[in-house]
Amino acid sequence: MVRGGGAACAVEALLRPLQTAAFTRSANFKGLVAAGRNIVVVGKKDALCHAAAQLAEVLATPFLVKQAEALTPGYAGAKAEAPWQDSGGEVRKITLVALPEAAGRLVSPTRPEVIAKQLHGKIAGQEVLLAVPDADALAAGLATARCLPPYTAKTEKPVEASMCNISFVGSGPCDAVVARLRLAVDGIRLAQNLVDRPPNVVDPTLFRDVAIAALQGVRGVTHTVIEGEALRERGYGLLWNTGRSSPSPPCLLVLTHAGKGGGQKGAAIVGKGITFDTGGAALKSREGQIGMKRDMAGAAGVFGAFLTIAKAGGLPSGKPLHCVLCLAENNIGESMMVQDDILTGYSGLTVEINNTDAEGRLVLADGVSHVAKHLDCDLVIEMATLTGAQAISTGTHHGLVLASDEELEQDAVYAGKLSGEYLHPGLFMPELLTHEFDSEFADMKNSVKNRQNAQSSCAGLFIYKHLTHCGYTGRWLHIDMATPSHGPLDDYATGYGVGLLSTLLSPPEPRGSKRPRPDDGGALSSSL
Repeated sequence: MVRGGGAACAVEALLRPLQTAAFTRSANFKGLVAAGRNIVVVGKKDALCHAAAQLAEVLATPFLVKQAEALTPGYAGAKAEAPWQDSGGEVRKITLVALPEAAGRLVSPTRPEVIAKQLHGKIAGQEVLLAVPDADALAAGLATARCLPPYTAKTEKPVEASMCNISFVGSGPCDAVVARLRLAVDGIRLAQNLVDRPPNVVDPTLFRDVAIAALQGVRGVTHTVIEGEALRERGYGLLWNTGRSSPSPPCLLVLTHAGKGGGQKGAAIVGKGITFDTGGAALKSREGQIGMKRDMAGAAGVFGAFLTIAKAGGLPSGKPLHCVLCLAENNIGESMMVQDDILTGYSGLTVEINNTDAEGRLVLADGVSHVAKHLDCDLVIEMATLTGAQAISTGTHHGLVLASDEELEQDAVYAGKLSGEYLHPGLFMPELLTHEFDSEFADMKNSVKNRQNAQSSCAGLFIYKHLTHCGYTGRWLHIDMATPSHGPLDDYATGYGVGLLSTLLSPPEPRGSKRPRPDDGGALSSSL
């Protein structure tokens, strides 16, 4: 339960935010000027100058073009502002944002991470024009969607209801991309708000309630809850022991979009939802605990992606899609797990605890084991803020990805570039890394012997061992997004995973895409 009460109000605030955004395919310059609101124009230099010229013609302000031409974007882009007067005599503002020209092979050409950095928290109630190529519209749109003002508990200035209108300059992206953006903006907003809210508001019980309520009225979706003592009784020993010291009981929430039926194998997306991580008996320092409300960003991103796909009618192939949320609070108390405990996971494997602060892999191990035993899937994707070492491996913007086959890995990396939520491969080497978990007393330990030996990849392989021990032989994808969940926006939640997973599982076919859709014969076609 929410400490201090107010659970119903918190659910309402999460599901019905006052500040929202809407997407339109093509900008109507005369219409947006008539609306009399602040205007933001974003693009690389040539496209920005062209859009500024169109806007200047409507406003009769030729200096706007000169301002755009004078911008010299560096690695972080460049910005200029100019006033204009609306029909009612009110002074409004035009903001021009020039994006960097440079874009290497590991980032999206339109540099969506720069768009998000430049606009974050600044677009409420404004008109945003994206002067980007059609092929980059998805990444640019998703980046803008995460720029609505973040959650705040400050009382000095009440939050006012507003709508940000986002449109494209040029021929406009295809209808499928615009439709995806209209759905994804809600999934991103919800994921961000879940992550940014404090742990005395968002605990496992409230997260469960929000997820179930958000799917009310979405056709084809059912849910199953295994919670509290029921986890222990049914053998989910890793999830149960991780969360049993919290006032809010641990929970396995299974959401299913049935698809079109027909007995087809489905796909499962599994998220780590540690709503706060004290470290348990291996207690984190005072500084180390700050920000641990974000340890459920994997579950938030997974759920946002599921919500986006379910509202769109499910997977394109009609196959089932399952979302498994592993929700717990890693707290301290008289019943907490301690070092040297030996626990039995739902996979049947025994685990010697040598680090209670390596709990994310424990809850995910039970989550994927549930998929293997009860959900008929041939693709399992799990996502988590799993290791601090992820940033050392792949940086602040790129999540680390492990995949059981190369085509799946390539598809995931490509979906990251297409959505602007980047990935870079780790080391899928169970033959060389799984020994790091060797134990004298149990089937395995939960933390590595050698922290210098690809520990982020090792953490993913811990989960993989539990999955395969259950007899699973399908494909597997692991995403560690510990730092991309917040680092690119100065510790505000990014909503990472919503765009990535919805693009990977249900690509919206942007024009100009150089890679075929998975359903047209790519690596995912046999499952999706």
